This record gives sequence, structure tokens and C-alpha cells, in this order.
Amino acid sequence: MPASSTVYYHVTPTCNVPRIMREGLLPRRGSRSRSLGESREAVYLFKGREAAADGLANWLGDELPEDEPVALIVVDLPAGARILDTTADYELIVADHIPPENLTVMEFNWQQHLTVVSEVR
Repeated sequence: MPASSTVYYHVTPTCNVPRIMREGLLPRRGSRSRSLGESREAVYLFKGREAAADGLANWLGDELPEDEPVALIVVDLPAGARILDTTADYELIVADHIPPENLTVMEFNWQQHLTVVSEVR
């Protein structure tokens, strides 16, 4: 299944950022993926910033530690990355490692920023 864009978003606790920026995003099925019912090792991305914000405000936010800031990482999908099927229209599931040179940290304390923005509205 070809991707329509090459830029996606990954949300993670800020404490994971140094490792991610050293190693890249590795296909995994960690405890959060298992608790959300995911059955395969993969890199899970959001198709847009708004989809990532919605996830963080809802189901993803429920799974993340409340006392840990959240980072938003922009992912430039590498050419040839294998995309896996999903029933969720907001996500992209990638079977392959995404190297650090394809990653840019957009926000280090994104959760706080989202709270401020929602209070202003």
C-alpha cells in the first residue's frame, strides 16, 4: 500500500528522545502496543499533526505517564519503507527501521503546549 505523503508524526515520552535520535525508530511491540491490542512489531505513526493531537487527547494520552512530558517527532518516511495494512485511517504502520536522519524533534513538551492551546480556545 503506497503512502500518499512522506511526512508523518510519532508521539513518545520525552525520556525516549535521546535513544530514538541515536538509534532511530525500531519496529517494536512494547507494553503500550500490547495494551492497545497491536499484534505485530512495527513503527506506529500518525498521518497528521491533528491526528496525533487527537490521539494524545484521548486514547494515547490515557496510555502515557501523566508526569512525563511528551515529544512530537516529525518523520520523513524513507524511500522503500514497507507499509502494513491498518483499519485506522489516522495511522501509518511501518514494518522497517526508520533511521535517525529521517527524524526531527518538533516539540519537546508538546502535551503542555496542547493544554495551553486548548485553554486559549
